[in-house]
Amino acid sequence: MKHFALITGASEGLGKSLALECANKGMDILLVSLPSTGLPELKLLLDQNFEVFVDYLEIDLTDDESCHYLIEYVKSKEYPISFLINNAGVGGNYQFGNQDFAVFNRMIQLNIKALTMITHGMINVLAKNSQSFILNVSSMIIHFEGPYKQVYGATKSFIFYFSKSLSIELKDKNIQVTVLCPGGINSNIKMARINNQCNLLQQISVLYPEEVAAYSIEKTMKGKNVIIPGKIVNLYFIFSKLLPNQFRNWLIKTNNTKLIKSQQALSQ
Repeated sequence: MKHFALITGASEGLGKSLALECANKGMDILLVSLPSTGLPELKLLLDQNFEVFVDYLEIDLTDDESCHYLIEYVKSKEYPISFLINNAGVGGNYQFGNQDFAVFNRMIQLNIKALTMITHGMINVLAKNSQSFILNVSSMIIHFEGPYKQVYGATKSFIFYFSKSLSIELKDKNIQVTVLCPGGINSNIKMARINNQCNLLQQISVLYPEEVAAYSIEKTMKGKNVIIPGKIVNLYFIFSKLLPNQFRNWLIKTNNTKLIKSQQALSQ
């Protein structure tokens, strides 16, 4: 069957690469991202290089009304969405007590509430197809609790649990639910600079969005429930379980301290 993908956070990085990969597989696409982030240009690129239908919406998904608008827009257009990719999200490294709560509120609104609202609104649309897919983007951070990523890691943990549970619930509706747990991704210049401050093991495990996107779409369509892209990331994950907790926590704290210093330096 020909799939129709809805991709949030589609304007750059992993989201843009996911859009290109979906188009390469012949899927029609609805792109969703913030205003003035490059969606018209991405639509033009897709139109010029692939024989697929492309539409886009420039909205802020941290606003509940925008989430409702997206759901109603899909239904009013009668788009037969069969591949929902919840990629939109925001992260960062912050000292919890020193940071304005608005930063964490936006993180929770986008990473948790918007994803949940959109998924809930799309279930009946997805269920109309003979086979549909949901790909939710979590993170490897859920397995490495540490300072400065407390709210971000918690939101990504929600996505992981939500996806795993929903996968069981929706099997009888022929909806495959997959959760993606990537490590570091050089999604843009800023992230490349920040990732460059990690420890050596994490530096060599950093991936590019194009390879993560191709691997994720392939494995989702093959029915894999949890995706951890990258051989080095998988080895690092297994190895970390063998380390004493005290040493493991020290490594994570040291790495996250470097990340927050790098983020602060780049924001100045």
